[in-house]
Amino acid sequence: MIDDIELEKATIRIQDLVMELIEEGMSPLAVAGVVQASATRMYRAILEDEEFEDLMQSVVDSSKKLENKTLH
Repeated sequence: MIDDIELEKATIRIQDLVMELIEEGMSPLAVAGVVQASATRMYRAILEDEEFEDLMQSVVDSSKKLENKTLH
């Protein structure tokens, strides 16, 4: 199992790459789409069908909760 330090290192590396792509002129929405699609493919490959479907439903449900909130 990954520990907190390794998780933090991975997060920083991914964020650095994301910022680099944006600074090179790539649309933030395009970068977000690539990251989301990559994560979804990874989950699909790792999780059982029911686990994957539950996760995707959770994502949809949580996005509906944000519809009436202002994000800053």
